[in-house]
Amino acid sequence: MKDKKYITCDITVIGAGFAGMVAAARASALGLKTVQTGNSSQLYFASGLFDFLGVYPLHSRIPLKDPRTGLELLQKEMPDHPYSKTGLEAILKSFDFLARFLQSTGLNYVKPDKRNRSVLTAAGTFKPTCMIPETISKGCLLKNNTPLLLVDFKGLKGFCAGQMADVLKKIHPNILTLSVDVPGEGGDLNPTYFATLFEDSSFLKKLATQISPFLDKVELMGMPAVCGVNKSLDALTRLEKMTGLDIFEIPMMPPSIPGLRLKNAFEKKLAENNVHFLTQAKIKSPQFNGSEFVLDAVNQNMETQIRSRGVILATGRFPGGGLHAQRGYIQETVFNLPVYQPDKRSLWHHINFFEQQGHMINTAGVETDNVFRPVDTHGAVVYENLYAIGTILAHNDWVRLKSGSGVSAVSAFTSVNDFYKKSAAGH
Repeated sequence: MKDKKYITCDITVIGAGFAGMVAAARASALGLKTVQTGNSSQLYFASGLFDFLGVYPLHSRIPLKDPRTGLELLQKEMPDHPYSKTGLEAILKSFDFLARFLQSTGLNYVKPDKRNRSVLTAAGTFKPTCMIPETISKGCLLKNNTPLLLVDFKGLKGFCAGQMADVLKKIHPNILTLSVDVPGEGGDLNPTYFATLFEDSSFLKKLATQISPFLDKVELMGMPAVCGVNKSLDALTRLEKMTGLDIFEIPMMPPSIPGLRLKNAFEKKLAENNVHFLTQAKIKSPQFNGSEFVLDAVNQNMETQIRSRGVILATGRFPGGGLHAQRGYIQETVFNLPVYQPDKRSLWHHINFFEQQGHMINTAGVETDNVFRPVDTHGAVVYENLYAIGTILAHNDWVRLKSGSGVSAVSAFTSVNDFYKKSAAGH
């Protein structure tokens, strides 16, 4: 029989992905007694880039230079999209809060401006995004005539400077490449272990020595995003001083070191802010007794009963377990909330995998009011202090729109602010 304990709090965040972390950060910053449940390891797969809106209209497939112009059109054409429940000011405020929160952990991000930034990826392509780590920022200064050195490391999978150069050479002919032998390492490199080497000055000196033959030939250097785990900007700055080059990181395929940095930053700061984290805990049999939620959080070793005035549902979609596809319908897994979905299973997917209009299943999810409280099929709020945020929200094909981080941030920010205002007013 498992041990059982009891917790009373202001707000419970169910989910520890990006949206859940932003919600817990905002709640703790406002002084709310916060409990969070879930598994934060999925952040390890995040790129570390925060998108606002990268493409719109979708059929254009043209990256947006200014996300605000796309937002205006989206709000006119998609009145049920999460962005249509809020506005530009709220989106920017949520990003500003996130940047300040992460900066307080030592993880510096470049705040959004009027234009999307074009970030070079490990595939040799460019991704439009809104807010980026400072370690990646100098890559956005890349011009077609800038002498560029691309560096990879033998044994590090998922990043090949030569292949990137082949893709880029049509638009950027002035590229040199270097494959670095890592002293004392043989075979495949573990990205996490390898990233820790950059926090060692002796390793940086050896790397600078291998780069030295190129110093009079290039002005800018790109390398995989493995430059340190805990003090990445410091390590990159020291390498720049040793070489005299401007250096930037290039996002890789997951697992992602920038994602690991995010995970560590959130976990450390939230612990300092006294957020009670129940790792790997699943919520069973949630109830609402008229004034508070009663939730049983169960993990391998412990069962915890949580009494909470408010709940933030940040459980994600199918991979995170927030949505589950039955034979003929899609179900929300914690509160059994109504799910917006195609009328029948045959409409979930198009026959053509690359269908221009996308697959309808990607817009399935929970519908909400303007402060992200779930509503029933008649549009009535299900519970006064229950909120749904992030990728579980309906009408957001976030992969194609490149809007995942923005929707997660603004829905988390808005919902916690609404709960806090009602709490302060005594409701």
